[in-house]
Amino acid sequence: MVLEPHDILEINSRDLISHSPLPEWAVLSLELAPFVVVRRANAPHGQVAVGIRGKKRNERFAAFLPDNKVIPQIKPEHLTERYLWENKQSPVFSSLTISADLFNKYRFSWGPGGSVGFELASSVQTVTLESDLDIIVRAPEPLPMNVGVQIVNELKKSPVRIDVQVETPAGAFSLIEYVSDSGHVLLKTIYGPKLSKNPWMDPKS
Repeated sequence: MVLEPHDILEINSRDLISHSPLPEWAVLSLELAPFVVVRRANAPHGQVAVGIRGKKRNERFAAFLPDNKVIPQIKPEHLTERYLWENKQSPVFSSLTISADLFNKYRFSWGPGGSVGFELASSVQTVTLESDLDIIVRAPEPLPMNVGVQIVNELKKSPVRIDVQVETPAGAFSLIEYVSDSGHVLLKTIYGPKLSKNPWMDPKS
C-alpha cells in the first residue's frame, strides 16, 4: 500500500532515522504509543518522512523511517467506522458523526486526521477540549465547486471548527480556500507550498 501524508504508522522506535537526538518528550511519547504520522516532505530513496506527536501543539519532531520497517499502516479512511468513537463524549466526536453523514452522502473517500485520527488509531487519548477536527478527503479528480460550497455550509453547523484538507495527486489544499473562488489556492506539496490555479496539476509542471 502506498504511504501518503496523514497515514499513521506503528513502528519500532529503534528504526527511526534522525539527524539530531530525539527530545525527551518524543522518547516518552513513543514509549506510550509507538506511532508516527507520515509527513508531506521529500524523503531519501527507500525512506518515508514521518513526524512524532507530543501532548502539546508545539511538540512535533521530524524524522525519517525506512519504508520497509512499517509494522501496520493506518490510513485516515480506515478510521471512519462509528463504533470507533461512539462511546467518546466530546464535541469533536459529535462533529465527526456529522462529518461522516455528510461525506458518506457524497461517497467521498475520507477520514479523520490530526489529534482525532491519532487517538482512534493509537487508542491513546490526544483529543482535548480545545481540539479542532481535521478531515482528509481524497480527490483524485477535480472537485465540483458547488459540491464544495455545500459541504462547507453544512459543516458550519458543527459544534467545533472543522478543517477539511483535500488531497490530490499534486498535493493538498484547504476546502474553505477553494470555495472562496479566488482563482488560486495554496497547494501543499512535497517540494513546499505554492500558489496554484489547478491543484490537480503536477507541481513540477
